[in-house]
Amino acid sequence: MYQRILAPLKQDETDGAVIEHAGYLAGLTGGHVTLMHVVHSHSRDELVYREEQVRKYLEEWAARLSHRAASVSIRVVPGEPAEAITRLAREEKMDVIVMATHGHSEVRHLLMGSVSEHVVRNGDLPVLLVRPPEDAK
Repeated sequence: MYQRILAPLKQDETDGAVIEHAGYLAGLTGGHVTLMHVVHSHSRDELVYREEQVRKYLEEWAARLSHRAASVSIRVVPGEPAEAITRLAREEKMDVIVMATHGHSEVRHLLMGSVSEHVVRNGDLPVLLVRPPEDAK
């Protein structure tokens, strides 16, 4: 069912929980995990620098995940996070998105966060929202 799993990472304390859940799903299904990060920058030089940093970060997580998933790939995408996530999911025909939410407030918008809320509302596939463990917040 979930053969193509998209896992957007934010380079923060929530990434471990996202990897754990994406890896678990991939292990159950023999699925492929695509780790992605969206780089938002204001200049071309900054974009190139950030892409290099992010690629190394994603490669480290991919190496940790490779024993649990049938295959792992990485994507560094420029743009606005919410739009880039939904666009990549659609273009790559993903089956599910596994992403983090912080859950800092009782208010729904703040509970989900603006990026995760946009992906849930505007995407057309299942989204598994993962809250980090309490000690990671």
